[in-house]
Amino acid sequence: MFSEPDDPDIRERMHAAFADGTRQLGTTPADGTIEAWGHGGRTLGAPVTTSHGSAWLRVLEAPEGKAGGKLWTGTQEAAATLPTELPRPRLLNSTDWAREGYAYRAELSTYIAAPVCSPSPDLTEHITLPDAWWARLQRATSAVATTPAPHNRPRVITQDYIHRTIPRYLGNVGIDTTVRRWTLAHGDLHWANLTSPELTILDWEGFGPAPHGFDAAHLYAYTLLVPELAAHVRATFAGALATLEGRLAEFTVAAVLLQAADRDPIHARLAPRIREHAQSLLDPQRYPQFS
Repeated sequence: MFSEPDDPDIRERMHAAFADGTRQLGTTPADGTIEAWGHGGRTLGAPVTTSHGSAWLRVLEAPEGKAGGKLWTGTQEAAATLPTELPRPRLLNSTDWAREGYAYRAELSTYIAAPVCSPSPDLTEHITLPDAWWARLQRATSAVATTPAPHNRPRVITQDYIHRTIPRYLGNVGIDTTVRRWTLAHGDLHWANLTSPELTILDWEGFGPAPHGFDAAHLYAYTLLVPELAAHVRATFAGALATLEGRLAEFTVAAVLLQAADRDPIHARLAPRIREHAQSLLDPQRYPQFS
C-alpha cells in the first residue's frame, strides 16, 4: 500500500473513477473504510457492499490509448490461469470505460477480512505465524511454480534487465547471469501482500514467468530486518533457494531492490542488509553448496 498521491488532480480523477466503478458494478462504498492507493495513484481500492455482502473494488487508470499490458490484464489472467485452491481473492466481475482522456478498469473481488502481515512490504518486527501457515504458503508457491504460464504472458523481469542490473548494483558476482529455468511466480511476494492468521496471497496483477525461486528470494529479502523470521523463510523455501538457480534468483532480487532504494525510503532502509546478504552468497563457508 502506498501513500495517497500529492497531486489533487490525480486524487479527484481516481475518486470520480471509483464512484463510476461502484455504479457500473452495482455496488456501494462501505462506510468508514481506509483507501488503498497504488504507486503514484495508478490504482485505488477500497471495500464496497454488494447484494451478497462485502467485496473489494479496485480501479486502475491509464492514459487513453495506453491501457493494457502486464499489470492491466494481470488480475484477469491470473483468475483464468491459477489453480482454484490457491489462497487468493476471487475475481467476481470487471468493467472498462473511458473518461476525459483516461481509460479505466474496475475489478470486483472477494473481500478478505484477515489483516495483512505488515503495512509495508518489509517486515520490521517479529510476528508469530503457525506452522500450518508456513506449510500452506510453501504449497501455494510450489503450485504456482508448476503451473504453465499463459501464452504470451510477459515475464516479471526480463533477461536483459538481469544481465544489466546485477553487475550495476552488485558488481562482479562471478557467475553466469543467464536464467536457465523460468517458472511462473507471483512476482511481488512480500509481507503487505500476505494475510494472517489465515493465509491469503493478495495482488496477483504482476504475476508471470520469473527466475525459478524468485518468490522465495523476494520474500526472504523483505524479511532481512528480522533475522529469526528470515531464517524461517529460508528453511521453508530451502528447496528453491539452496540451489544455483535459487542463488541467481537471490542476486536478481537484490539488484531489483537496490535499484528501488534509489527511489523510496522503505528500500533504502533494507539496502544495507541486502548488500550484506548478496555478499554472503559468495562465501563458500556459509553456502558451501555454491562453491
